[in-house]
Amino acid sequence: MNANSDNPWSFVPHQHAGVHAEIGDDAHIKSPQKHNGAFKSTGVLTFMGAPYCPPDRDEVRKRNSKLCFLGAPWDMGNIVRTASSSGPKGVREASAQYFPYMFEYDVDLLSYFRVVDCGDVPVVPGNNELTQKYICDYVRECLEGGAQVILLGGDHSIPIPGARALSEYLSAKNPGASMSYLHIDCHLDAAVDWAGNELTNASGSPMALSLENCHAKNMAHLGSRNGLNPKDWFDFYVDNDIPVLSMRDVVDKGVEHCARLIFDRGADGTEATYCTWDTDSMDSSCMPGTTYAECYGFKTREGIQLARVAGEYGIDVFDFAELSPMFDQTGISAKLICTLIYHYLGSRAATLRAQGHEYAP
Repeated sequence: MNANSDNPWSFVPHQHAGVHAEIGDDAHIKSPQKHNGAFKSTGVLTFMGAPYCPPDRDEVRKRNSKLCFLGAPWDMGNIVRTASSSGPKGVREASAQYFPYMFEYDVDLLSYFRVVDCGDVPVVPGNNELTQKYICDYVRECLEGGAQVILLGGDHSIPIPGARALSEYLSAKNPGASMSYLHIDCHLDAAVDWAGNELTNASGSPMALSLENCHAKNMAHLGSRNGLNPKDWFDFYVDNDIPVLSMRDVVDKGVEHCARLIFDRGADGTEATYCTWDTDSMDSSCMPGTTYAECYGFKTREGIQLARVAGEYGIDVFDFAELSPMFDQTGISAKLICTLIYHYLGSRAATLRAQGHEYAP
């Protein structure tokens, strides 16, 4: 898809230019002819090779983009080991190993969603509050531009500003409307505070419930297991009547059944959905590159199945947190997160096309 007066979105395959640039509207989904395609020579590194777009609502709207990729390289909200600040770069590098065409869905993801990469949110070392304000502002700009957001962390404090951005956007657009908050994680992350700090990677769910248009009836948790889930975290869900579907439930009832339970709950009477997916929800055998690797988690097939279900419902802001590529010398952890995003988008595109949308509405 090239730029024209009606749609200024344009794609330069992997941001290469000059005499050896690939040309043609479909050059980015076919085998390269000049050896500067998806493999090895990445050019300017962006997610999926998408055009860079400033995180400005007018610029996003001008490009008619329906999906913004946004990095949040912040890991000072962690209560465990750090290193997730390299997550956005890791996923961008992983995406350079793939074409944006997904044959399972017969869709060119880049062109269908007119994806843009809005770069990384600037972080302020040592200042959780200000950095989270910046994350909120950047996500809000993308939403105001008419796009949905893939927010890539960073530690699991990023849903605090991410959900706040969606809440503020929804309140301004449709006062009185409500949003859902869905949480996929090995850990319940329900600490009202951790030693007095309310802005940690373990505080996302209580902070979401404090939003004026996010209610317990549209919240759910999926994937918890093992011993880093204190009683007060579990009590938060019990006291607020928020369902917790543990990995034992997933094993007993199946991932698709459990996934539809949480997404149906999130879609019930709401206008927008925030979903946060912690990488440590995946089993440590296939996700060593995460902040707090744990056994007895989702395997890759289950993760892809979950991503496909999510695509049927659609998510306004979808974050992936705590990817830590430095703990995984194989690079498979970053590739797995990239693959989950691709399958979510492929499933979303298939769902929208079945509804008659040539491009994402």
